[in-house]
Order: sequence, then C-alpha cells, then structure tokens
Amino acid sequence: MKHILFILTVFLFFSCSKEIKDGPYVYFANDSELADTMSQQNSLTFTVTAIGNSYKVTHTQLFINQTSFRDSIFSPTDSITITWEIDFTGRINTQNIMVQATDEHEMVATQTKQIYIK
Repeated sequence: MKHILFILTVFLFFSCSKEIKDGPYVYFANDSELADTMSQQNSLTFTVTAIGNSYKVTHTQLFINQTSFRDSIFSPTDSITITWEIDFTGRINTQNIMVQATDEHEMVATQTKQIYIK
C-alpha cells in the first residue's frame, strides 16, 4: 500500500510541475488620450497593442457593446499595434469597448473600456 501511495504521489508531483503557459496580453496603447466622457462626435481613434506571451499572436478583434466591430487576422507575430478609427455618430449613453487578442493556441486576452457619449 505504501508503494502504491508513493508512486501516485510521485506521478502527481511530476504531472503538476509542468509550467503553465500564459496567454497573450492586449491593451489600449492610447488609453491616456481617450476621454471617459465626451460629446457626440464623428469618430475616435483606438490604438491597440497585442503581445504574445508564450505563443505568437494571430488575431485581434474590437467589440462595441458585445458586437464585433473590427477584426484583424494576421501571420503569427510576437507583438502588433493596430489603429482603428471608430465612428460614434448616432450613438449615445455608455459604449462598452472591448479588445480581444488570440494566440496560436487559441488562448484569449481581453481589455475593456467604457466611454459615455452625451
């Protein structure tokens, strides 16, 4: 019984000692330039940077209020910066903006920002 318990413990130790891979990192590169509240205007420029952590980044998306608004698929790369200009004409109240990055192994990272439009 002691031998079986020892073998199971050793097996558990080695199976849990593998390094956990982290997904990509994504953020609004121009976040300091984006106002939280603004009057209704025609467009706003979002600069998004996606960085692969353990694997290369292959896909970025921008969502407004959970609706896909911009989508970029590209060759695997360590990091990428994309600039999207978004037209907010006719939109009012709180707009939830989310960027999402996906790496080669389908690991996903997201970053969100809320903008209130008067």
